[in-house]
Amino acid sequence: MKPRRIWICLAIATALVGGPGAPPRPVHADPRPPIAPASLPAPHLGYGMNVRNREHVDSLFAPMGFEWLKLWEEYEPQVPTTRYPYQVLFLIDCTGRSDDLEVWGDAVETIATAGKGFVEAYEICNEPNRRAWLDKDGSPVPPDPALYVQMLRIAYERIKTVDSGAIVVSAGLAPVGRIEGTYDGWTGNNGEAMDEREYARQMLVLGAGDYLDAFGYHPYGFAYEPERPLNELPPADNGNHFAFRGVEVIRDLLEQHGLGHKLIWATEFSWLRDPSEDGAIPSWCHFSAEYEDSFGWMDVPEIQQANYFTRAFRYADENWPWMGPMFVWNLDWHDYNDTWVCEPARYFSVLKIDYASGYDPYRDPPPAPYTTTLAYQALAAMEKRPGHLNPRLAVEPSALTFMADVREPGVFTSAVVPLNVGFGVLTWTATVANGFHVTGTGTVGVQVTPTLPVTTGLAGTPLTVTVDSTGYTTGTFTAAITVTATATDVLDAPQLVPLTLRVFPELHRAYLPVTLRAAP
Repeated sequence: MKPRRIWICLAIATALVGGPGAPPRPVHADPRPPIAPASLPAPHLGYGMNVRNREHVDSLFAPMGFEWLKLWEEYEPQVPTTRYPYQVLFLIDCTGRSDDLEVWGDAVETIATAGKGFVEAYEICNEPNRRAWLDKDGSPVPPDPALYVQMLRIAYERIKTVDSGAIVVSAGLAPVGRIEGTYDGWTGNNGEAMDEREYARQMLVLGAGDYLDAFGYHPYGFAYEPERPLNELPPADNGNHFAFRGVEVIRDLLEQHGLGHKLIWATEFSWLRDPSEDGAIPSWCHFSAEYEDSFGWMDVPEIQQANYFTRAFRYADENWPWMGPMFVWNLDWHDYNDTWVCEPARYFSVLKIDYASGYDPYRDPPPAPYTTTLAYQALAAMEKRPGHLNPRLAVEPSALTFMADVREPGVFTSAVVPLNVGFGVLTWTATVANGFHVTGTGTVGVQVTPTLPVTTGLAGTPLTVTVDSTGYTTGTFTAAITVTATATDVLDAPQLVPLTLRVFPELHRAYLPVTLRAAP
């Protein structure tokens, strides 16, 4: 098919302010003092841990001094209905839910209703880019970004209906690496797992960014120290980027899709402790092909596991302003799957079975005696910087400019969008601030006066700004819009949006051809 041309109209100022042949007028600095927004350090991090049994919260979780407690519906189906002295992330399970999405929505709404006032955040499903849950008939659900985005949308809408301040976190994606092949039309998918980067990209293309307050990811450290750059991984990594800093690629994807204001929450991260250090029986794991082929290459000594945990928190705090709460995996899966001593979840745990006490899993019934690891002790002793969950105001774009022809005055309309780049509910108000008129000798009192049809709204609601250039001579006229929050706990409020009206003696409209080539 032949290429076709379209014509784009571009307004060009052919004379600078002041008339043909006049020298450019100097633009003077705004004489008004800037508005200083109230600010605190960025809301990262938030120190958290995955806990399986709530009976361990007081005895084992509390002494660690962490502020975030992550609980799983899979193990404790009832959402907390009493107030913990911690912030709670509750993982809503997806097993048996994806075949009837309305029933799924009802279940989510029931959870959010019961958890209001007791749960700060909900994570919607776990690792959907691999076969991480079963359908009602017990068959694994293959990775399907479209299905997951549907579930995320329904969960988000249902939760916000009953608890508008609750934080919705998308499912933590598993770092499964660069997978080849196509399954059900999805590239990077072999039916068992889907490349986490391609899965994240498809989620964002399908609009997931509208249904999450934070993006979930699992930046496991595998065999490497947390500071290791991705370009310094060994050739055997094969571009999988199996390292803690693999999350930086996910961050890049969010920015590419206009979601740079969304935090990433590390809803699981860990290093695998060498089982052979726990006692005689776990030493057998290195002779098990089932364990060795999948996990043996990544296990690290116990002291290194402890060291890597504390260094990971420190690295994220110093280098990732976009990182939200980070949840260690795990507190108490130390005795999980008591039929297999080489169960990896046991060695990601910061507790360990005390084999030195003489416990024999093939002879003695559970529960097994346990003790803390070096990682538990290091994390409890680690200095922690308190996080916060305040709303945070941002405005896009940060400034508005209008151009007008003095001979053809008109009404111009644009918009800015007040955003909440923190958490909770944010309601904004807007007012017009005084501006000034730039002249060749300084500034005078004439200013542009924009109108605001609506002066209040929720975060995400556009603020329309209208300017009428009728009656203005050639020159540069300014004003500003002050956007602030109705509540006092909002960070970075108020925000000042400069507005400029430039009136030219003449604007020419040039039509530039653009050639589009259609596929034959």
